[in-house]
Amino acid sequence: MRSPAQHAISSALVVVLAIGGVVLPVVSLPAPDAVAVPSELDEIRLSGVDPAARRDPTALADVAGHPGDRDEHVAPGRLAALSARTETLEFLVAGATWDAGADEEVTEVALRVREDGAWGAWQAVGFDEADEVGGRAGTEPFVSTGADAVQARVRTVSGAPPSGLRVDVVDPGTAAADAMVGTAPGPAATADAATGYEIRPDTVSRSAWGADESLSAPWPEVSGDLLAMYVHHTAGTNAYSRSQSPAIVRGIHAYHTRSRGWPDIGYQFLVDRFGTIFQGRTGAVYDNPLGAQAGGFNTGTIGVSAMGSFDSARPSSALVAGMVRVYAWKAYQYGLNPWGTATLTDRGIAGDTSRTSPGQQVRVPRILAHRLTNNTACPGFYLNQKLDEIRRAVNSRVDAAVARYGPPRLRPAPVVHDPTPLQAPIQWSARQRYSWEPVRGANRYQILVRTARYSSNLPTRPYWYALRTVTGTSTVLETEPGRSAWYAVRALGADHHRGEMRTLVRTSRETIPAQWEIGPGWRKVTDAGYHAGYAYRVARDGARIKVSDVRQASQLRVVAPTGRGYGRVRVIFGGSSVGVIDFSGAPSDHTVFTVRLESRHSGGVALETIGSQEVRVSGIGLVRDF
Repeated sequence: MRSPAQHAISSALVVVLAIGGVVLPVVSLPAPDAVAVPSELDEIRLSGVDPAARRDPTALADVAGHPGDRDEHVAPGRLAALSARTETLEFLVAGATWDAGADEEVTEVALRVREDGAWGAWQAVGFDEADEVGGRAGTEPFVSTGADAVQARVRTVSGAPPSGLRVDVVDPGTAAADAMVGTAPGPAATADAATGYEIRPDTVSRSAWGADESLSAPWPEVSGDLLAMYVHHTAGTNAYSRSQSPAIVRGIHAYHTRSRGWPDIGYQFLVDRFGTIFQGRTGAVYDNPLGAQAGGFNTGTIGVSAMGSFDSARPSSALVAGMVRVYAWKAYQYGLNPWGTATLTDRGIAGDTSRTSPGQQVRVPRILAHRLTNNTACPGFYLNQKLDEIRRAVNSRVDAAVARYGPPRLRPAPVVHDPTPLQAPIQWSARQRYSWEPVRGANRYQILVRTARYSSNLPTRPYWYALRTVTGTSTVLETEPGRSAWYAVRALGADHHRGEMRTLVRTSRETIPAQWEIGPGWRKVTDAGYHAGYAYRVARDGARIKVSDVRQASQLRVVAPTGRGYGRVRVIFGGSSVGVIDFSGAPSDHTVFTVRLESRHSGGVALETIGSQEVRVSGIGLVRDF
């Protein structure tokens, strides 16, 4: 912003020129470049109830908001921590965090802050998770217009504070570009088939809002499909200025990465009260990266976070319109019916904020409130009341887009070359090259994968891990022993638009002796002609080799030397005999045997010798069907 003196000089210059009759051309001065802006954090540790703060008659006052809404969604618990009114650096974003996996169950976190010398009311702040390894449990970000002091109140079931409890406040700094942040327009329509980007709204890019990318880590997890879209909100004030919005987004980014320990900002998109749309998570404009919009339900969904608190205040019409533009774009792009429903599976962990148990399925609207699947009041009473209005407006925009551009079609999927018997359904060596035909208009190809160890459940269809991007039409894939993998490829254009996915291969890598339980009597013998150059031999009845805790296997593949005089093994799966392998066939250094298992059955797989004739085993592979 300009100082009063600068404004006076500018005004005086205009007057002088006008009196003198001088006419000058209008010149547009260049806007300041958007640059990464570092944030500053301050923390207040909470270990219990401050006695002096407890004597304040307002210390246990009700939180602001809609009473009925609070009663339904917040369990009061017992007072576990209450901080003194603590002065801090000036901040725009705050939040409470505690150690992940803490024994104490937090039921309420409330904050109040001092802005312009006056203390505001207590405001409840909801919880959210991303199930991040090494991350911290905590609250949604609390937004202010520029506070310089904070007080926190925490309730738990037991009345004891969770370990590592603290409040972090974030000063996101200022940038010259904040006052005139611009948006990047969506692409113009073309004569070709619709791509789904025709109604992409103008968005403020990460570089434009000053993201400090040094805080973000690579984010390879993406959803292969979009099933539902969450309505989210932050917390705190609704009175921020337009020029403060980029700084608030920076503050949320710093809070999520530095305070919560997440690799990136939690939401795919954010919308301020002026209707400005900000790109959140890296890649959200051209892909569907997993976010942290709803613990347990982040796969196959996106979250659009309204910047503000809507428990006691109504959202602006501009904010609602901005959210509608994002939802309509994504609904059109993925062919979603805004009034439809979807089945989501809880993929969280026991004790998180979801209302369901891990693995449980729930039927939800395609556009839904955070509170529907999680124990939170988010997105607030008044924004929640807007959901049907949002669905109606989204439906109208999608219908208009289909009428004007037609249903969108992705760039076609590559034509994939069939894998060889050495590549699937068992990848018998660590590294294999897979290839496909070029796609017209593509300049890169993205390789995606879903993997699981033989002792882990297979990942669900919406989940993918972006492995790498290549410019050619082949790639070498290396799979770890005992791991199953579903590899896919999709074409990328110069415009970053993604094409349809096509499976490269669904395969399982063989297990190795380090993953076997080798019983008494077996010994290793080497032979250059054997598979992998070795085998384990035994000549005694009842000798076992076992692979424990196998999940969801459909076939057992055994590679072994064969010949006259060799014996047999019984295949035991889940405690029952499921077949017999006879090694006395025609001589070979590596014959592959197949035994079909009960589909999706789980348990240990054992090879048990029948009689005292010699048998040799070189490799064991477990086929798993995604």
